[in-house]
Amino acid sequence: MKLITLFIAFVMLATVSAVRADFAGDVDLTEARLLSVQHNQTLKTLDTYSRDVLFQITGKSTLDDHSAAFVILDMAFRPDQYAHRNLIYIRNKPFRADFGDLTMIDDTEKKRIIKEGTLSLDFWVKPDVQEAMARMMARATIKADAINQINNQAGVLMNVLDIQNASAVYQLAILPPLQAGGENERPWAKPQAIFEAASAAHAAHQGDTSPATQPMLFAGYPQNVSAGVLNGLEDARKAWLAEDVAGVKSAFAEVSTAVQAANPDVYPSATKRKFEVAYNKLFRLTLPGAMIYFLGFVLFLIAWRAEIPWIYKTAVGITIFGWLVHATAIGVRWWLVQKSVGNWFEAIPIKNQFESVLMSAFFGVSVALILERWKRLGLFGAAAACVGMLSLVAIFSAPYVTGRDIGGEIHQHAGILMTYWLYVHVTLVTASYALIGMTFVFGIWYVVQYLKNSDATVLKTVDDCNLVMLQLAFWILGIGIITGALWADVSWGRPLGWDPKETFALVTWIVYLIIIHVRFVTHGQTRALTTGILSIVGFGVMLFNWIGVNFFLVGLHSYA
Repeated sequence: MKLITLFIAFVMLATVSAVRADFAGDVDLTEARLLSVQHNQTLKTLDTYSRDVLFQITGKSTLDDHSAAFVILDMAFRPDQYAHRNLIYIRNKPFRADFGDLTMIDDTEKKRIIKEGTLSLDFWVKPDVQEAMARMMARATIKADAINQINNQAGVLMNVLDIQNASAVYQLAILPPLQAGGENERPWAKPQAIFEAASAAHAAHQGDTSPATQPMLFAGYPQNVSAGVLNGLEDARKAWLAEDVAGVKSAFAEVSTAVQAANPDVYPSATKRKFEVAYNKLFRLTLPGAMIYFLGFVLFLIAWRAEIPWIYKTAVGITIFGWLVHATAIGVRWWLVQKSVGNWFEAIPIKNQFESVLMSAFFGVSVALILERWKRLGLFGAAAACVGMLSLVAIFSAPYVTGRDIGGEIHQHAGILMTYWLYVHVTLVTASYALIGMTFVFGIWYVVQYLKNSDATVLKTVDDCNLVMLQLAFWILGIGIITGALWADVSWGRPLGWDPKETFALVTWIVYLIIIHVRFVTHGQTRALTTGILSIVGFGVMLFNWIGVNFFLVGLHSYA
């Protein structure tokens, strides 16, 4: 009998899963994805919002092979199906072992937590678990940080589920402000405000069973907007639960029409919103750009070895094409964030790790391509393609490798930092880092050719290219540090505070001062080899300053 019961349960579960899979594959969420949401003071599509939130909770961009938009809406409409699932990702891997001290779970579950690193919301909010976490927090700061991080993730998941009110979609700020202009300063409204106003109006007119027919404004919005949003969201919920594909599409179309009618001048254009969704689907143009750069790099290597003119010209053309894709990634990001901040100046995309690496590589590739056009050696072009490729691959993969967001989400920056010195300083420093990356490429190249006993002319060419990049990087980094001191004086009232980032930036500059000094005091055959080796070492120092300090040391520059 037990076997029969288990078999029936298995068949029912498989049937439900199949239905859900069919619904997920068939439902058209185009209108839903294109809805604008104000999240963290930034305007973004529901598609972008869903990706950001899902990654924050789970460390993944999809769940059950379903898109982030589908998952977030499914959570909002069917919250009871997710509270018990192990979705909260423990980013601090050593912390996972601490769950082995909990007595309320068996050994199998302890091993699963250590291996998979995930918890359910139901498990995390248990009093026994919270008491155990409180004891851990009291013992070590690093554990307190890990627990606070999980608390934040749990809080985000609770907001998405909103099980108590069963109205998570009503908490999304999808209604533009009614006043024209100043959209970056005015908060967008949530449908919940309209719902509450409608409820209050209904209570005030109990004798009228159709409050929606009353000529009044709900939360300041006209009836066509209020009714369109409330009816559309309710219809979307019912259609979703019934797995009515056509109904879901129609309901979100109604919501989209209503929110745009609230203030067409403020609401982002359809073109901009479609570009944002496409931008997300193309991995923010990081992988397409990286693949093109990679092809250019390979062709440069072939042209350098075979000395075939048409291959060289093709390599130049493909690398320039990669540069154009790279420029497009920057331009689209700039254009998308402009609507949130209200002007083009403050929207320049160079304010976090993702953007700084993106811009750094762009400036470096630009300089190298100019030098390649001038010298026509093939080496500058190869270095440009290599650094461009590695940088774009790095910012694509970093969130998945490290388990943390590096700024891929479009957002605004702290007001105290928004001065023109931000752009001058960050542009110079990131450009120097890209050039340092190219000295690394030339250093590796030189050492390999030296060990292969290559022709002296070849070695000299590589060494000359390396020296050009070294000197450019040294001077640009030095000027960048000076402008950083000026920026710090404007923003924080002191030019130097020995913040970890400031200290290691100065250390990096000193390292390159030493490299150049050693270059000029060293003579003989080891001169170029020493320069190549030190270029590799210097790159490691720079990388720790740029990436390591941000991940392992807390300071005023932790956002950068």
